[in-house]
Amino acid sequence: MKIVTSNARMRALINKALAKEGEQVLKTASSNIRSKVKEVVRRAIATCPEMRELSSGTLKLDFGLTEDPSSAIANSVANSTRVSVSKISSRGGSFKGGIKITVQPSSFANLLSLPVAQQAIEQGGSIPWLKWLLTAGDAIIIGDFGVDYEMGTGRTGGATMTQSAKPFKVNPLYSGDEVDNFVTRAIEPTLREISAIVRKELS
Repeated sequence: MKIVTSNARMRALINKALAKEGEQVLKTASSNIRSKVKEVVRRAIATCPEMRELSSGTLKLDFGLTEDPSSAIANSVANSTRVSVSKISSRGGSFKGGIKITVQPSSFANLLSLPVAQQAIEQGGSIPWLKWLLTAGDAIIIGDFGVDYEMGTGRTGGATMTQSAKPFKVNPLYSGDEVDNFVTRAIEPTLREISAIVRKELS
């Protein structure tokens, strides 16, 4: 028997078959990967310092929050997790394509549309406190008033806005902007864990 297919052609056929098989493996694993990564993300957000402060700390007082928003925020970020598989192709002995995991749209639309993202105020209307926390950085938000901490005052029973405490801006310990905020800070330490999940599901 004589093999008439060249070595290069044979390699190309083998790589094409491997690419097709690899793509199917990724598609099969993607559902489990998303489910496990979602839980990692939810836990990371739920336990970050900002959520603790929004629940019962300084940020709750600063924004005058009357409802704990931490669970809604953690769930929203986790539910934004997407796992996409791009077509795997082989060319010149190398492979292109694979799996991509994304978390949290840069527009923050999922978070800013939450009912808890706004806090109603006594004068009417509401304040977009979550947008401030995510994007305002250390900029002054209200020039003529600031937060005066005193038990038994304000919506929260622990703080009120006064001119003597001006100006108001997000506490710099927790402030964020479009590229550095509580979401990015909470998720960054989990990247190794997420990578381990992917490797395990593909093994």
